[in-house]
Amino acid sequence: MRRWLLPAILLSEIVLFTAIGGPALNSVLAFTKYFQDYLGDILAQSAPVLLLAFGMTMVLMTAGIDLSVGSMVALVACVMSSFPGRADFWWTAAPLGLVLAVSLGLTNGILIALLDIPAIVATLGTMILYRGLCFVVMGDVEKAPFLDVPGYEWLGQFWGAVLLVFLVFVIGGQYFHRSRWRREILMIGGNRVAARYAGIPVSRRICQVYALAGLAAFLAAICFTARNSSVSASSLSGLELHVIVAVVMGGTRVQGGAGSLTGTFFGVLILAVLEEGLRSAAVWGDQHLPFKISHLQYLLLGTLLVAGVWLSTRFNKQAHK
Repeated sequence: MRRWLLPAILLSEIVLFTAIGGPALNSVLAFTKYFQDYLGDILAQSAPVLLLAFGMTMVLMTAGIDLSVGSMVALVACVMSSFPGRADFWWTAAPLGLVLAVSLGLTNGILIALLDIPAIVATLGTMILYRGLCFVVMGDVEKAPFLDVPGYEWLGQFWGAVLLVFLVFVIGGQYFHRSRWRREILMIGGNRVAARYAGIPVSRRICQVYALAGLAAFLAAICFTARNSSVSASSLSGLELHVIVAVVMGGTRVQGGAGSLTGTFFGVLILAVLEEGLRSAAVWGDQHLPFKISHLQYLLLGTLLVAGVWLSTRFNKQAHK
């Protein structure tokens, strides 16, 4: 039941929003063309969230959380935007962005694993710090040097997004699923004291997990800037909410010790279809309803977060009976 629940929700959303705000599909050709464009746009649009959700899944598996991912992506994008949009962007800005992103993630890991600061407090603090650094780097200016970088725009389009998501979720996910590292971080999330007695280097693994979240933030920054072409200090505010809701919806336990990359993938797509569906249904709703449909976004996100935690807890209790 759990395996088919998320695909069923996703399919139901697509059918519902297509019926409300979609075009008239009078032929097989029109049907095929519409859904090719629709699904392609959804995947390209949700690629940054998918990449961040990969790292967030690992973090939640350890019973941690990372509230700084939105600010981290924005800071990396802001720093890279400080470089001119030339061919040498790939050898100057991109490597610096990678080192910066991993360093920011590692900073979170050090605060949590070595200084023993609770994850929610540590990453709340770095969320504010990283966002403040965005304003230090950018001020009130919006920059768009990415349009002039050769080949950069392709990464924000359908095939570029598919390539990055494939490398992370399929190649990286397969390696992670078969690795000893996965079993160790699940044990850390399930019982940290028992993990130490089992000889697992808990502090090192936690630092590695948050550094991996930083790497995911770098890839998300590449995807975001390639698709949107510009960045400002206030970009991507609230992104962490979308990422956490998607991961929890996918079945990863907030308490740690269990998680699913496949579930995370479907959780992100469910949110992406929901947001796109609300936008497309807004024209119909504004004419027929006493409120704006677009105002329902955060109401539904909060409901999905609570429902996701409840379902995850319920399914995990049933699995242990």
